[in-house]
Amino acid sequence: MLMKKNNRTIALLLLPAFISLLWLTAMPLPARPQAGEGGSSMENAETAPSYVEKEQQIGFQSARKSLLPILLITAAVAAGIFLLVIAVSKIKYNIGGVWDFNTHYTTAGGIDYDSVWTFLPYDDLNPIMGTFRRVFGNNIYEGFFTVVDKTGVVFQDEGSFEEHVGAFDSKTTMSGTFQDMSGAKGTWTARKRSN
Repeated sequence: MLMKKNNRTIALLLLPAFISLLWLTAMPLPARPQAGEGGSSMENAETAPSYVEKEQQIGFQSARKSLLPILLITAAVAAGIFLLVIAVSKIKYNIGGVWDFNTHYTTAGGIDYDSVWTFLPYDDLNPIMGTFRRVFGNNIYEGFFTVVDKTGVVFQDEGSFEEHVGAFDSKTTMSGTFQDMSGAKGTWTARKRSN
């Protein structure tokens, strides 16, 4: 829970660290003195042509390159992608909690009613699926919910006899349509209770 609350702070602290590591790995390494003929380092231009010729000979082995810069760049790119995914996929609406529903039938003969729904997500960090419990009068119904595309909602009772489809209007309100087990249709609105 602490990481969830401090997500942005952690990301802002990690970003400069990865940028500085990326900058350090891009810096050129200092040149190593190369041994010329006789084991001494090249100090004059006269030994340069023979040195170049030696490099071009068959069997010359170049120095192995370090994997550290590649690993650091890969880590920086992965961290950047991770931060981007967190920023983009941040859930704006949380359905978990208690909601007051008002149900209005558009089919003749239906009786409008108010009910209380309690939504329990399977995962608090990503509340897109879970169960609900609907209470009105002495009747209690249970079922499943799914949040679609971050704002759309679908509720189905356990027997799949009724389906409610709608969307979030704000963080604390939803609305949509329904069809009950008799085939009667209508609309609904909901308001989330404050904790």
